[in-house]
Amino acid sequence: MNQQELLKSVNPSYTTGKGCLAMLLGTGDPDAKELVKAIDLSELQRNNSTPDNQTARDIVRSYMVGQDARYSVWNKIALDADCDVIIDLPCGYLPHGLAVARMGKTYYGFDLPVVINEIAPAIYGICEKEQGISKENIHYCSVDATNYESMKKALEGVKGKICIITDGMLGLFNRSELDQVCRAVRKLLVDFGGEWYTSDAMSVELMALSYEGVFQRDPQIVRAAVVSGSAAKSDIENSENPFISWTCERLKKYMEESGFRVEEFPFSGKLPVLRSVDEETLKRLKASYAKMIEWRLVPRNETVVIDPNLPFEVKSEVKDGVFIASIQGRMDTITALELLKRYQEADSGINAIRLDVSRMAYISSAGLRVLLMMYKSLPDREQFDMTGVSSEVREIMETTGFDQFLLKD
Repeated sequence: MNQQELLKSVNPSYTTGKGCLAMLLGTGDPDAKELVKAIDLSELQRNNSTPDNQTARDIVRSYMVGQDARYSVWNKIALDADCDVIIDLPCGYLPHGLAVARMGKTYYGFDLPVVINEIAPAIYGICEKEQGISKENIHYCSVDATNYESMKKALEGVKGKICIITDGMLGLFNRSELDQVCRAVRKLLVDFGGEWYTSDAMSVELMALSYEGVFQRDPQIVRAAVVSGSAAKSDIENSENPFISWTCERLKKYMEESGFRVEEFPFSGKLPVLRSVDEETLKRLKASYAKMIEWRLVPRNETVVIDPNLPFEVKSEVKDGVFIASIQGRMDTITALELLKRYQEADSGINAIRLDVSRMAYISSAGLRVLLMMYKSLPDREQFDMTGVSSEVREIMETTGFDQFLLKD
């Protein structure tokens, strides 16, 4: 295998990006028409069979309309953003870079090497033929979205606020990976200032509502098809994927607990005229898309410093089988015993643990062992929950690997 073939075998999800380009091509988008002259879509033809019934063909048609909508909304968000640096995470094979450059803004396309190696020369080739677009305003960078350092390095020299737009990526991660992505993006926004946009919490719903708007039929058939398709293409089970298995409200709470303020606005409010539908169908789509939301996320101001000299204190109670405790101060070799004693003295039959550690200044290996003992004692370990974890305590848990257990739902 050559280098590109090796990259493809390690990162097979790149074909999803090519599928999005194929859908955009079906709308008649002129940039997509130019781009496919340099992007090989033959893999899609080998891997996808022609729909053998009308319902399947209609679903494909609704996917195309949905792709048209999300591409157009992405570009409108970039245009309206109160900053001149737009980060496409992940960029896939779509021609957003050309659209952003025409706006007079600077574009950064972030993705895995297998994608960047193909999309970058294709886009730069178009730039050389089209007047008014400078390659200096378009940058493609190989990054890992879970790795803050790789993205920070790619933005070397950037000054001022950034706008990160994520379309379709968050549904590919398990919980642990998603935690790392959120931390990485949050650090970038703290470094540069700016905002993060995504509609990934409703990515399945977008395709279902597209089907409803175009064909005026029950969207449930598309919801099932999208979930089934994502399971077939993903390396993880849907049950391990928060953006597939969790409700929108639960995802919103997760983002808030990850240090973001979540603002919602209607997806349809950014929707322009679409090439893929007529005026009457567009009206129906906008009515269906009224149920669809986009998120604007900005880092919450978390400058509160926990006083390291706070005296250690545990307050605890048991309600309906739930052990509830708040912990203040340093939980070390000496003080951790107090929490363990409280837990062991609690009534039997505890089936859930809720810990508020927002005033915990430090935790030692002894404190971590106590938390792990409590975690392992539960019949259902998903019922262990910690809130208010400071950056200092989180760093200790990440360094020791305890975050893999104690910071999950």
